[in-house]
Amino acid sequence: MAKIEPYWNPQKDMNEFRFAMRKEKREGYFDVSEVPEAILPFFSFVYLVEGEVLLEIEGQTWLCQKGQALLVPRNVPFKVLYFKENLSFECGFSIHFLKDVSYNFLHDPHPLLHTFLPQEVDFTTALFEQILAAWERKDYPLVASALDLFLCRIRRKESNPGNPTVNLFLERVFDRSRKPGKVSDYADELCITPNYLNRLVRTQTGHSAMEWIEISRMNMAKSLLKQGERQIAEIAAAVGIDDQSYFTRFFKKNQGITPTQYRERILRGEKGI
Repeated sequence: MAKIEPYWNPQKDMNEFRFAMRKEKREGYFDVSEVPEAILPFFSFVYLVEGEVLLEIEGQTWLCQKGQALLVPRNVPFKVLYFKENLSFECGFSIHFLKDVSYNFLHDPHPLLHTFLPQEVDFTTALFEQILAAWERKDYPLVASALDLFLCRIRRKESNPGNPTVNLFLERVFDRSRKPGKVSDYADELCITPNYLNRLVRTQTGHSAMEWIEISRMNMAKSLLKQGERQIAEIAAAVGIDDQSYFTRFFKKNQGITPTQYRERILRGEKGI
């Protein structure tokens, strides 16, 4: 089972930190249940070439998808709620590394989500490849210039995490203190109809409300299977499915193997599951 490792050392003195970047191609399941909330003393962002990531920042959910960049200001706490297989560039930088510090969003304490136009995506991806290559060969002046080129493309964009109803829905779906429920359960809590909730969620995220519930249910089930402390029937009930047979069919439909087979692979130390 894959782990999400930080590119910074939490124990290291970050006073001298200026810049770091990595390119990640993540495949298989990522257990985010053990990833703690992070507060970084520098700016950070992720740019997605493929896939998606859901974060909770300042009590709101932020979904970053293909062709988007999500920037988190320094000293703002955030937590990863969900990772889908993705190809991404992840970067951290100090304001002291930049050539130009006049960008408004660098002085705004709130996150920024920028969506690149389809015709901009290839250029932006190539730009990050150049930044990464320059950083690896320690060509820091070029890194600073290329990073400035990226930042200047997003400085006038307004950003928000989207519809507040969708954000509340996602927060509740990924709340590990409760069982994933039905679409109608969340709709009732939000005082809207299930059909309207589905339309809102699909418009903003590209997934239906039920698809998000199933994603949350699968993530929770995999995390509990990994822990190895509960029987399959107990795990089924914990993720909101009372019928163990239906849970097994649901799990196999999504994962290609049964819960028992999944647990056996974990015990054998297999990767990419």
